[in-house]
Formats: sequence, C-alpha cells, structure tokens
Amino acid sequence: MQEYNLELDYYGLLNLHKALLEAKFHTMPDNELVSGSPIIANIYIQVRDLLITSDKGDQWKNWFQLGNRPDRKRQAIALMKNDESWSNATIGEKEKIASNYLAPFIFDEKELEGVIAEVDQNRNATVDTFEQKPNI
Repeated sequence: MQEYNLELDYYGLLNLHKALLEAKFHTMPDNELVSGSPIIANIYIQVRDLLITSDKGDQWKNWFQLGNRPDRKRQAIALMKNDESWSNATIGEKEKIASNYLAPFIFDEKELEGVIAEVDQNRNATVDTFEQKPNI
C-alpha cells in the first residue's frame, strides 16, 4: 500500500491534535466508529509522539499521561460502554478495544485493567437496570 506523508509545523501538528481529540472523545459523535478506530488510534499516537519530541516535549509527555486526564478517561469509558463488540470480546480483545479508545494517552497495565473493569461494571449496571421488572 502506498504511504503518504504530511508536512506540518508545530502549529499544524497542534491543530491536528486538537481536531483528533475532539473527534475521538466527543460523547455524541456523528460517526461512532471514529472513537474506537485502530487506524485513528495509530495516527493519533504518531501525532502524540511527534508532540513529545518537540521543544515542549516534557509538557506534552505529562499532558498525555492518562492519570492526568480523568476527563478524557471518563469520556472514553462512556464511549466504550456503547461499543457493540464489547459484550462478546475476550479479555485480550477488550484490551485492544480499550487501548484504541484511550489512544493517544499513555497508561500502564494496571490503568488499562481498571478501565476494562469500569466498562464491564457500567455495562452490567445498565443491563441490570433494564432487566428489572417494575413493582406492581
């Protein structure tokens, strides 16, 4: 497959980051496939890595730590709980799905496990709520 390259200065890269951030973490997206797309995740990780290698790299490395972005973590969890593939996914598949939703953020295995547990818990709570029968 042919590869393409973009030539961006720092401000072009910064604005691409902003656009991807908005597209991936919008909780009412027009296209629900963008947030969990492995292709978009890969592109955004490349953008993240370029920002980290910029003159402001230390600030960016700190900004991209998932632990420093609870707002984006909550948004990713909200989006994941609506992912149709989640309920039939193995733990390995859930790790890949969650990693795609969380990209470009940097996280460790413990944080990933916590996100997966939270998505599972939120999905189960939603299912339990719908399965309850009203008291008559």
